[in-house]
Parts: sequence; C-alpha cells; structure tokens
Amino acid sequence: MIELNTKQKIITVSLAVSIVLIVTGLMLGDPAVLGNLIIMASFTFVVPFFLYKYSRFMWLKSLESQFPNFVRDLADAKRSGMSFREAINITAKTSYGKLSVEIEEMKNRMSWGTPFIRVLDIFGKKVKDSKIITEALYIIKESHKSGGKVADTLNSIANDIIMLKEAEAERGSMVKQHVVIMYGIFFMFLGVSVMIISVMVPMIKTQPTFGEGGPLSLQFSDPCKDLGGFPCGLFSAICSIFTVPKGIGCYYIALFFSVVMIQGLFTGLIAGQLGENSVIAGSKHSLIMIFSALGLFLFLAKTGILPY
Repeated sequence: MIELNTKQKIITVSLAVSIVLIVTGLMLGDPAVLGNLIIMASFTFVVPFFLYKYSRFMWLKSLESQFPNFVRDLADAKRSGMSFREAINITAKTSYGKLSVEIEEMKNRMSWGTPFIRVLDIFGKKVKDSKIITEALYIIKESHKSGGKVADTLNSIANDIIMLKEAEAERGSMVKQHVVIMYGIFFMFLGVSVMIISVMVPMIKTQPTFGEGGPLSLQFSDPCKDLGGFPCGLFSAICSIFTVPKGIGCYYIALFFSVVMIQGLFTGLIAGQLGENSVIAGSKHSLIMIFSALGLFLFLAKTGILPY
C-alpha cells in the first residue's frame, strides 16, 4: 500500500473534490450553476494547497527563530566537555517552541544508536526549504567531522543566524509601508474598474451608430458576438456566474473582472516577496485580494447594480 505524505493527501483530496464539483455541474447542465461550481472547484483545489504551504512556511520561520538559541546552548554544553549525544540530551530539556519537538526526536534517535551526522541529515530533510538552517547544519556536520573548537564554531553560527534574522526583521519593517501601498493600489483599481463598468457599459449600449451604411460607419458591438474559444468562452462562463446575459455588457464586465483577478493574484505574491521575502507568504495577500474582488462583483451582480 502506497503511503502518502501530508502534501500528497491534500492534493489528492482537493483534486477529487474539485472533479466531483465539476462533474456535478456538467450533469446539471445549467451554465450558471456550472460556472459557480467551477469557481468552487478552483478554490477547493488551490486554497488548501496554499494554506498548507503557508503553514509550513510559518513553521519554518518558528524553527528559525529558536534555532540560534538551540545552537548556542549546544555550544555551551560542548564547551563543558560533553559529547554531542549528551549535549542533545541536555538541550532537549529546554523549551524552544516548535523546535523542541524536533530536538526530542533527535534525542530519541541518538538513544537508539543513530549516529549524530545521520540525525542531522534526517532533520535537514524536514527543513530543506529553510536556507538558514540547512547551511547551519552543513557547517555543524563539517565541524563535527574535522574536530577542533566545535563550541566556538557553534557559537559563531548562532550569532550569524541572529544577525541575519535581525536584518530580515528590519527589512520587513521598512517595506511594510510598500505592502500597504500595494493594497491601496489594488483596491483603488478595483473601485475604478467598477466605476468604468457602471459608466461605460450604459454609455456604449445607448451610443447611436455614426455614418450608418457608409464606409466609415462606427458602431459599438460585442467583440465576442461571432467568436468562440479563448477568451470569449471564459468571458461567457464568468457572465453566467454573475447571471449577466450575453452582450456587450457581459464582455466588459468579464474583461474587467478578469483583469482585477489577475492583478490581485500577482500583486499579492509581490507583496509577500517584498514583505516577507517569500512568494508563498504572498498567498495570503493574493487570497485576500481575490476574495475581496469576487465578493464585490457577486454583491453588485446580485443586487442588480452591475449594468447589463
């Protein structure tokens, strides 16, 4: 029997639920219901995966914050003449937050006779996404192999990690205002898009034809009137979600909605990269922006404010 890890379980269950939702929509045969179920299926598949990645990101950040304290205590134990096994046993009695669970596992493995290097390798595989801890573990392993003043090396590692974390925190506080500005730009664009739709669509629909019948005649019409495929097929599905009938109003509502959703996705990811130096951290910003835009458009559609 194949054993799945947490990530594989989340992907498998989310994908299965998404497929069930889409198949249900196809069986019902109602375009509006199908469109809503497709959105639900998309969020069902994407949101759990992003939440898993973000929770792992926060777990690694928690470990990184306590890792220097662990290394420093390990150095003090080594400086007193203890072996690494004895040092791990001593440090396992100290509370390091979420890192304490991993240190307890190190202690148990070493009590079963597992070599210290092998214990570090096992721990390193669990935190391979953390560059700081991975590099620190490599230096610890090399120091253990070469001998010498291991305690001084460990103490130096702890000091370097603390300096890096302080620099990271300072950078985060400096760019926080830029993240707020990006939120402001997104919501401003969202408001402008709604205003443009509210003003432009009625204006275009009531605009008379200029030069009717002549070679220079001008008339506003639905660009997707006689076209299919992408993006017209996508726009039609979006309009069915908002119960907007096909036509020029449908085209511009779907167009601006798509642009707003794309901007929300990538603005959030950039905000995460700026604020926390991680695209995964930006998933929370992306979800906030996307849900805000979707909720606003759904509210305006259901209340009849969106012009058809």
